[in-house]
Amino acid sequence: MRAVGQDRHIAEVSGINVDRTRLIAIIISTVLGAWGQLIYLQNLGTFNTYNSHEQVGMFSIAALLIGGASISRATIWNAIIGVLLFHTLFVVSPLAGQRILGVPQVGEYFRSFLAYGVIAVALALHAWQSKKQAEQQAEIQAEQALED
Repeated sequence: MRAVGQDRHIAEVSGINVDRTRLIAIIISTVLGAWGQLIYLQNLGTFNTYNSHEQVGMFSIAALLIGGASISRATIWNAIIGVLLFHTLFVVSPLAGQRILGVPQVGEYFRSFLAYGVIAVALALHAWQSKKQAEQQAEIQAEQALED
């Protein structure tokens, strides 16, 4: 699957049945996605199948970013670590709200705030880093122009 994902032509020349491999990869990812959706719906405590799929994207992004992924690079290990940490957050936040303030609902607000906050901070850091790299690139080009 890695060879097909990196370069279909080279994989085909190497003797790999590219179409069959892609079909297997799609089937595996669909089954894993379905299991993930069922686990997600189960964690909410309800099987609201009509609009819950609209919310899964935000939680997926937050889990990836919590797992250490960046805007430009994410690995399977970032996803696995992020899912474990993010689901731990789902379990711990109501208990923390109950212990700290005596109100378990505060933990739910904290969890939502943290999920949105992780995404916002990651995007802000990416924008700041991109701007800094663009400024450095402009300085290098200006120095090269002065040397020429």
